[in-house]
Amino acid sequence: MRGIIISLNNIMLKKTFSVNELDTKLFPINDSFLKGLKKKWYSGGHKIPTHTDFINKAQHWFKSTNVNVLQGWDAFPCIDVIMGCTHYIESLCSKYKWNIQILPDEYAYYSVMGHQPTQIGNLKPNVPLIISLPNWKYGDIHPEWHTILSECEQKHIDIHIDCAWITVAKDFNFNFDHPNIKSFAMSMSKYSMTWNRIGLRWSRQRTMDSVTLISKQRKYQESVAACGYFMMENIDRDYGWKTYGSHHADICYNLQLSPTNSVYVVKKPNGETFGIGTILSNILS
Repeated sequence: MRGIIISLNNIMLKKTFSVNELDTKLFPINDSFLKGLKKKWYSGGHKIPTHTDFINKAQHWFKSTNVNVLQGWDAFPCIDVIMGCTHYIESLCSKYKWNIQILPDEYAYYSVMGHQPTQIGNLKPNVPLIISLPNWKYGDIHPEWHTILSECEQKHIDIHIDCAWITVAKDFNFNFDHPNIKSFAMSMSKYSMTWNRIGLRWSRQRTMDSVTLISKQRKYQESVAACGYFMMENIDRDYGWKTYGSHHADICYNLQLSPTNSVYVVKKPNGETFGIGTILSNILS
């Protein structure tokens, strides 16, 4: 067991952590600040934003990261409200009648629904690929992304990107404007917002699916959009890394772990992925 010395407002706090406290599930940071915002939301009255106001607010918020470099937004002019990245994925799977492809180490949703992964190099021509970038397991972009992209180019495979992890990522330098990339989506879920996963989908061209119907006909609950608007006004886009970046490094150093580019994801020397969301949540609480 090793001790960690934390400097907060010139006060030295000593906290001791053990590898036994690592999360086997990747729980998000849920510190006193984020809990306080949730309590404030439920206890107060809040203005309902218009559809346009919410999209403008959310676009600005997602784009305002200073720890990532994201390019190519303008190639995706069709913007719709989603009830989380799972909603985005479900809409795609339904639209293509589950004639989609995924890679190993993807979101558990697919295996729960009985859909098995395809190995890189064996992707089927003309069948859409849904991929998580950044990827939960690697805490970063997929290490074989350029190989995957090349295969998709050769086989005319459309790519749809689940960016659920982007809000807690750093050093993710990515240009969405590649002709094979047809859409991508982001949500607020990784900021302890599993209770309100609202977000946006960007598409090159608008097609008819459940996301389009819900967004364009304003079928989502106004209170959900109001809550998302409120949270975006009060949570810095890069809150996780700005608040806990040094702690992430300290925990890795003291527990002999490998850091990743996702603020609450670390790796053991054997490559296993673990979470430090619970540890981080308790540091400043």
